[in-house]
Amino acid sequence: MTTEQLALRRTIFEAFAATGDPPPLPDSPDLRALEAAHVVVLDENARILMAHPFAGHRDGARVDAGGRTWWGNCAWDGFGIVHALGLRDARITAQGIGADEPGVVFEVAVPAARWWEDIAHT
Repeated sequence: MTTEQLALRRTIFEAFAATGDPPPLPDSPDLRALEAAHVVVLDENARILMAHPFAGHRDGARVDAGGRTWWGNCAWDGFGIVHALGLRDARITAQGIGADEPGVVFEVAVPAARWWEDIAHT
Protein backbone atom coordinates (compact mmCIF):
# COMPACT_ATOMS: atom_id res chain seq x y z
CA MET A 1 0.00 0.00 0.00
CA THR A 2 1.10 3.53 -0.70
CA THR A 3 1.48 6.20 1.97
CA GLU A 4 -1.73 7.84 0.70
CA GLN A 5 -3.65 4.56 0.86
CA LEU A 6 -2.43 3.88 4.40
CA ALA A 7 -3.51 7.40 5.44
CA LEU A 8 -6.93 6.87 3.86
CA ARG A 9 -7.27 3.52 5.61
CA ARG A 10 -6.46 5.19 8.92
CA THR A 11 -9.06 7.92 8.25
CA ILE A 12 -11.70 5.29 7.55
CA PHE A 13 -11.02 3.26 10.69
CA GLU A 14 -10.74 6.34 12.90
CA ALA A 15 -14.14 7.53 11.66
CA PHE A 16 -15.76 4.17 12.33
CA ALA A 17 -14.21 4.03 15.82
CA ALA A 18 -15.28 7.59 16.68
CA THR A 19 -18.77 7.67 15.16
CA GLY A 20 -19.81 4.12 14.32
CA ASP A 21 -20.18 5.17 10.68
CA PRO A 22 -17.87 5.38 7.68
CA PRO A 23 -16.62 8.80 6.62
CA PRO A 24 -18.18 10.32 3.50
CA LEU A 25 -15.43 10.07 0.91
CA PRO A 26 -15.35 10.70 -2.81
CA ASP A 27 -14.59 7.82 -5.14
CA SER A 28 -10.85 7.78 -5.86
CA PRO A 29 -8.09 5.49 -7.12
CA ASP A 30 -6.85 5.12 -3.52
CA LEU A 31 -10.30 4.08 -2.30
CA ARG A 32 -10.56 1.57 -5.17
CA ALA A 33 -7.10 0.22 -4.26
CA LEU A 34 -8.34 -0.37 -0.70
CA GLU A 35 -11.33 -2.19 -2.14
CA ALA A 36 -9.06 -4.38 -4.30
CA ALA A 37 -6.97 -5.19 -1.21
CA HIS A 38 -10.15 -6.21 0.70
CA VAL A 39 -9.70 -3.39 3.21
CA VAL A 40 -13.12 -1.96 2.35
CA VAL A 41 -16.23 -3.08 0.53
CA LEU A 42 -17.95 -0.37 -1.50
CA ASP A 43 -21.58 -0.21 -2.54
CA GLU A 44 -22.73 0.62 -6.09
CA ASN A 45 -22.27 4.35 -5.36
CA ALA A 46 -18.70 3.91 -4.05
CA ARG A 47 -19.78 4.49 -0.44
CA ILE A 48 -18.09 2.38 2.20
CA LEU A 49 -20.33 -0.52 3.12
CA MET A 50 -17.75 -2.39 5.21
CA ALA A 51 -14.25 -1.98 6.62
CA HIS A 52 -13.81 -5.09 8.69
CA PRO A 53 -14.69 -5.41 11.46
CA PHE A 54 -16.93 -2.34 11.02
CA ALA A 55 -20.07 -2.12 8.90
CA GLY A 56 -21.75 0.94 7.47
CA HIS A 57 -25.10 -0.86 7.44
CA ARG A 58 -27.38 -2.10 10.20
CA ASP A 59 -27.95 -5.74 9.21
CA GLY A 60 -25.29 -7.68 11.11
CA ALA A 61 -24.18 -7.45 14.71
CA ARG A 62 -24.77 -4.45 16.94
CA VAL A 63 -22.14 -3.62 19.55
CA ASP A 64 -23.14 -1.40 22.46
CA ALA A 65 -20.73 -0.12 25.12
CA GLY A 66 -20.47 3.03 27.16
CA GLY A 67 -23.59 4.56 25.64
CA ARG A 68 -22.24 4.18 22.09
CA THR A 69 -23.07 1.83 19.22
CA TRP A 70 -21.01 0.26 16.43
CA TRP A 71 -22.08 -2.22 13.75
CA GLY A 72 -20.36 -5.29 12.34
CA ASN A 73 -21.35 -7.58 9.52
CA CYS A 74 -21.68 -10.64 11.75
CA ALA A 75 -20.91 -11.91 15.23
CA TRP A 76 -17.24 -12.41 14.31
CA ASP A 77 -17.01 -8.72 13.46
CA GLY A 78 -18.85 -7.81 16.66
CA PHE A 79 -16.13 -9.58 18.63
CA GLY A 80 -13.52 -7.86 16.46
CA ILE A 81 -14.96 -4.43 17.26
CA VAL A 82 -14.92 -5.15 20.98
CA HIS A 83 -11.28 -6.22 20.78
CA ALA A 84 -10.11 -3.49 18.37
CA LEU A 85 -11.60 -0.72 20.50
CA GLY A 86 -10.66 -2.30 23.83
CA LEU A 87 -14.27 -2.13 24.99
CA ARG A 88 -15.33 -3.25 28.44
CA ASP A 89 -18.80 -4.48 29.30
CA ALA A 90 -19.83 -4.55 25.64
CA ARG A 91 -23.00 -6.22 24.43
CA ILE A 92 -23.12 -7.86 20.99
CA THR A 93 -26.61 -8.36 19.59
CA ALA A 94 -27.26 -10.42 16.47
CA GLN A 95 -29.40 -8.95 13.70
CA GLY A 96 -30.88 -10.62 10.62
CA ILE A 97 -31.13 -14.25 9.55
CA GLY A 98 -31.57 -16.71 12.38
CA ALA A 99 -31.13 -14.10 15.10
CA ASP A 100 -34.70 -14.45 16.34
CA GLU A 101 -34.72 -18.25 16.42
CA PRO A 102 -34.69 -19.75 19.93
CA GLY A 103 -31.29 -21.06 20.93
CA VAL A 104 -29.35 -19.42 18.11
CA VAL A 105 -26.29 -17.79 19.56
CA PHE A 106 -23.89 -17.80 16.64
CA GLU A 107 -24.26 -19.25 13.17
CA VAL A 108 -21.64 -19.60 10.45
CA ALA A 109 -23.45 -20.60 7.27
CA VAL A 110 -20.51 -20.31 4.85
CA PRO A 111 -17.02 -21.80 5.32
CA ALA A 112 -14.41 -19.12 6.03
CA ALA A 113 -12.45 -20.00 2.88
CA ARG A 114 -15.44 -18.86 0.81
CA TRP A 115 -16.38 -15.64 2.64
CA TRP A 116 -14.93 -13.26 0.01
CA GLU A 117 -17.02 -14.90 -2.74
CA ASP A 118 -19.96 -12.89 -1.35
CA ILE A 119 -18.64 -10.93 1.62
CA ALA A 120 -21.81 -8.85 1.89
CA HIS A 121 -23.79 -12.03 2.59
CA THR A 122 -21.34 -13.74 4.93
